[in-house]
Amino acid sequence: MAVKTMQVSSQSGKFDAGWHEVTISKAEDGTWTSQAGVDKKYIDLYFGEYSENMNVRIFEITNKETGEEFKIANLFRYANAGILGVLKDPTGTKPVIQYDDDPSSLVGKRINVFFYKEQKTGKEYMRIFDTVAPVEQEGEHISWTGDQVSKLKASAEKNHARMIANTVANTMDTTTTEATNDIPF
Repeated sequence: MAVKTMQVSSQSGKFDAGWHEVTISKAEDGTWTSQAGVDKKYIDLYFGEYSENMNVRIFEITNKETGEEFKIANLFRYANAGILGVLKDPTGTKPVIQYDDDPSSLVGKRINVFFYKEQKTGKEYMRIFDTVAPVEQEGEHISWTGDQVSKLKASAEKNHARMIANTVANTMDTTTTEATNDIPF
């Protein structure tokens, strides 16, 4: 027998489920067209700590009442990217953030992303949820406290749980319908 050595595992846990602080290394925008011909803008984000296939696509979502887009706007706000100024709104109750939506302003910015196990394929790959959160920071126009970051993370986790519940419910409805259709009487 010989005396040998081995290294202790140095896994960083960078693929563990949960929140990870990342740096945006590349951001690209585009437009996706549905089968019905409806266009939706999106931004693809890539992170320096991860390979190209560990990215996230964030689609625009608009408020049904106001028609205002908020999902991509929140990305810029949370990343503190492209912010030109904070204006007073006409009512004086809520400030209005003026920003440039050029995706290149996102590069180099730090955000929090939520990793989860994708279950659609049955292979349980890690994926990144499309709702991000800011990192604690002081900015020229916008700052984020630890408490604010925690609340936004909790809200994103609720949205993720709702998405999973809806996916499971839709899968169960489809399975029940298919099973009913197969009954010969």
